[in-house]
Amino acid sequence: MCDRMDMRQSMLSSSEEELKKQIIALHKINNLTGFLPIKIEELLPAIKEEIEEIFVHYECNFNILAEDYACSGLTSGDCKALRDQLPMISGQDQACPCSAGETCRRIFRSHICVPLISGTEIFGVITLKSTVKEGLSRDFLEIILAIANQVAATLQRSQLLNRLAREKNNLEEANKEITQLNRSLLRTIKELERTQLQLIYSERLAAAGRLAANLTHEINNPTGIILSRLEWLLLEASEKELPEEVVKDLLVIKKHTERIAHITRGLLSFSRRTKNETALVDLGNLIKETVVWLERQFSRKDIIFILNLNPLPIVNGNKDQLEQVLVNILTNAKDALPAGGQIIITTKHDTEQNNVQIDIEDNGTGIPEELMTAIFDPFFSTKEKELGTGLGLPISLTIMKEHGGFLRMESTPHEGSCFSMILPCAPKNREDDLSG
Repeated sequence: MCDRMDMRQSMLSSSEEELKKQIIALHKINNLTGFLPIKIEELLPAIKEEIEEIFVHYECNFNILAEDYACSGLTSGDCKALRDQLPMISGQDQACPCSAGETCRRIFRSHICVPLISGTEIFGVITLKSTVKEGLSRDFLEIILAIANQVAATLQRSQLLNRLAREKNNLEEANKEITQLNRSLLRTIKELERTQLQLIYSERLAAAGRLAANLTHEINNPTGIILSRLEWLLLEASEKELPEEVVKDLLVIKKHTERIAHITRGLLSFSRRTKNETALVDLGNLIKETVVWLERQFSRKDIIFILNLNPLPIVNGNKDQLEQVLVNILTNAKDALPAGGQIIITTKHDTEQNNVQIDIEDNGTGIPEELMTAIFDPFFSTKEKELGTGLGLPISLTIMKEHGGFLRMESTPHEGSCFSMILPCAPKNREDDLSG
């Protein structure tokens, strides 16, 4: 009687130890599957080890369908458990259903195949194989089913996380592309706006040019006749003993007629669309010659020149026209210095852009911001009617464009303005032609 009781107690104690061992293993598996991020390639070997700790006579393997988990080639048609979506237990006489061509005969005497299913998704199977013929208890099956459910849920969660990561990457790439497209679109819009302004300006210039050409032809002939008659009258004034008041009136008429002639010459220059003959021009010498010519006139207005002339390569252009641009800009600077001041002329050579730049800066009255956009419009002038025709800067801009360059302007009211003449350098193979 005592022996039976001892045996029974021993069996109960063994069962309790086995149960405790199984609970600890399940707890470990639960902890393993709860960590993020989920690394399946590390997780499955750890779970395999815990399962083999519980079921010591069995060899555990995971056969996963999803390619994301390094599938061994298993398909749903290879395994009866996957086809039926139910656990399958086979004996010695049945072929191994989990790997095509492998047989359990004379190798494994017990074989268990439990599908890994979560919801409607099938992820693979857990296979347990043993060389020992063992009866399977209900507790055994419940534990392996619980583990299978936990692993399937983890595989599903991992798959979802992987999908989310891929979607996140796709969204980030899409956002980058959208950002780049937006930047490109903004650049395109700005370029279109600039092009539109240039087209409007070009159309204005073309219309003004056509008008100027027609006007000059109509005005030049009568103006020439008036001036020639005035010259004769003034020459004969002493002989014919014309009163002094009449002579003064004739001189006033002559002055304003010459002004008309000056305006029409400007109109004709503005309307001319073909560039005159060009040659190699030394801009440094051109600046010095122009300053010498204007210096005495400007000094009467208490205006001094400051020259910062760096060596410049030669340019290809029309010397007279480039001189006209210089004189126009310098005259504007003089008019912006009614109380005197200084005009700084600086030259630069941009080797990267292969161009030269002449900056003409004054410390005068500057240009109001609201007038900046109209400064190059034909007939627009900030000067009094007696002083300006509004054609100097438009003519200068036209000349610069004909020379392949451009005219840039910066101004701050009450501080001064800076006009920059930018011209392309002449080809290097023509530099030696300057002396000839």
